[in-house]
Amino acid sequence: MIHDLSETICAPATALGGGLAVIRISGSLAPQIAERLLGKRLTPREATTAGLRIDGQLIDLVVATYFAAPHSYTGEEVVELSCHASPYIVRSILEWIAQQEGCRMADPGEFTRRALAHGKLDLAEAEAVADLIAATTATQHKMAMEQHTGRLSHLLNELRATLLRFAGLLELELDFSEEDVAFADRSTLVETLATIQHQLRLLTQSFSTGQELQQGIPTAIIGAPNVGKSSLLNALLQHERAIVSDIPGTTRDTVEGRLTIRGTLFRLIDTAGLRQTTDLVEQLGIERSYQQISSARLILWVIAPPLPTWDELEAQLSEILRLTSPESTLMLLLNKRDLLTEREVTDWLSNCSSLLQRTNGKPHTTSPLAISARAAQGIETLEELMVTSTQTLHSDEETVMLYNLRHYEALTKASRALELVSEGLHNGLTSDLITPYLREAIEEIGLVTGASITSDEVLGFIFSHFCIGK
Repeated sequence: MIHDLSETICAPATALGGGLAVIRISGSLAPQIAERLLGKRLTPREATTAGLRIDGQLIDLVVATYFAAPHSYTGEEVVELSCHASPYIVRSILEWIAQQEGCRMADPGEFTRRALAHGKLDLAEAEAVADLIAATTATQHKMAMEQHTGRLSHLLNELRATLLRFAGLLELELDFSEEDVAFADRSTLVETLATIQHQLRLLTQSFSTGQELQQGIPTAIIGAPNVGKSSLLNALLQHERAIVSDIPGTTRDTVEGRLTIRGTLFRLIDTAGLRQTTDLVEQLGIERSYQQISSARLILWVIAPPLPTWDELEAQLSEILRLTSPESTLMLLLNKRDLLTEREVTDWLSNCSSLLQRTNGKPHTTSPLAISARAAQGIETLEELMVTSTQTLHSDEETVMLYNLRHYEALTKASRALELVSEGLHNGLTSDLITPYLREAIEEIGLVTGASITSDEVLGFIFSHFCIGK
């Protein structure tokens, strides 16, 4: 849908259900419409109180704040009316405003889209507005805020500007091809490309971690049947998410739940017990368990009385090592500690520590921990270990991290195009053969910030995921 920026738009800027509501009006007619509604003159950057009447009836006592262009969220004339959040009050005010000539209700994301059109923010920063609204954890909020304040955009703008400069020099060579003049120093271009490719590689490699931090760090709870995996899931979630039974093989498929610990979201996956079985349904569940182990960042390996023999334990570890990524973290948990003596617990933890040393740090391991899922013993310590073991995922304050799939796809294409440029330079190709790939990389990087997007349809799709008030 093509939007006319000359139209004035309105919408509630706050969600229903609160005590107060904010109604936003944006566009050249915003101050005139608001003044007509309130019967008062408005002064920029000043709050004005007024009794708001419609057809002579007092609807509410409101506060109006006028933001003159370009010093507003959208870059346009903006008036925000703060009123009581009664559905009747909000509906009455909005209906009156939308009926004024030259004004209409805003579409989803249209305020932010206008901010983009007026240069108040770029596309990556605009997309982060929706992420900020959706954030439920401190980590999600931090990542969205960093993108909204331009960390990613600043880096990409620098890379794009450098590539544009070189593309211009290469195209200048085409204009003087008969004179055999080289405007772009090839050795400098090779060095610069290597630097840019390295930075793009860091960004694209951060995507999987960024996705995990946004959607929940995948945490697989694994072990033999009847060791208390489902009880552990329920203990961590503090409610009964999985069926708990003394019958081995009760969990035949993966069961998931989400848990936030100190601002970090974990996606807990209770897996089917790992054992040999002739039951076809249980076999499918075990196969899914193997898949979850392979993709998990954190693995909670549970053992419990009657404790396995040393050979059985070694066999389980070998199977786990076969499936896990070297970048994952393995935590061995001795469950049902309340059924063991303190001496037995101490001996088993010592033996398990020796066993885990055989991993040689791949995957990473933590010290074994004794817990009782049903008695909720050791659960707080486990949660602390879970947070500590994943802190390195987002501890580097200098690293810009990707978490948006659209950004990842664009920068992956840019990286591939630059690889072709590098190959061309290495093989001594002429400027006319190299420049198209350089332009492709510039185009793809610009897609992230919006510098390369001209299609209203593309922008419409992106902003359709926003709420009305943004």
